[in-house]
Amino acid sequence: MFTTFFKNLKNSIQFRIKVFLLLSFIVNVIFSVFLFVVGNIYSSNWFFAVSIYYALLSMTRIFIFFQTSPKKPIETRIKNMRTCGYFVLLISLVFSAMMFVLIYGNQHVKHHEITVITLATYTFTSLTFSIINVIKYFRKANYIYSSATIISLISTSISIVTLTNTMLFTFGETNVMLRSITLPILSGIVSVFINTCAILMIRKTSIDLRKLRNEKERK
Repeated sequence: MFTTFFKNLKNSIQFRIKVFLLLSFIVNVIFSVFLFVVGNIYSSNWFFAVSIYYALLSMTRIFIFFQTSPKKPIETRIKNMRTCGYFVLLISLVFSAMMFVLIYGNQHVKHHEITVITLATYTFTSLTFSIINVIKYFRKANYIYSSATIISLISTSISIVTLTNTMLFTFGETNVMLRSITLPILSGIVSVFINTCAILMIRKTSIDLRKLRNEKERK
């Protein structure tokens, strides 16, 4: 059993993607619950918001997981990527509004060092795997792999904002100027990045669908 598993993991890109998506989904759910608990302990609206965001990203990952079959027609795979793009656009717009309210709501919460260490561990691990996946799969010209890679990058970008926010309020509570400058700029950059990813996903899939339909009409 284990021999077959590791053999498939080594030889099959599709199998590796499915394992990655499933593990990412499980980790995202656990992390979402962790953030929800921390938000409840510290009465932090920020962590509640990020917890909801990770729950939505988990739903996106599991949706992609069930679309990884190579037997699906190319048109279906393109439509699935476009669906991911619309979903990412929706939750990113909602989260952008949440970040604006939370950043300018002046809710200052000093978190325990264990919370900061946990967030840092998750963020740097997520960043490492995201970079690896971009290098491995982004140029595979596969809609499902591209969707999984983009979702991974989005998840990492939000983790960076969350970690920055937590560290500034925990270790830089006396430096109000640094917080007031760093958080809005970083959050704005991440919001633009997420929205851009969503728009590019929708635009690319719409163009490819149009080309595919034109080819069918010529035949």
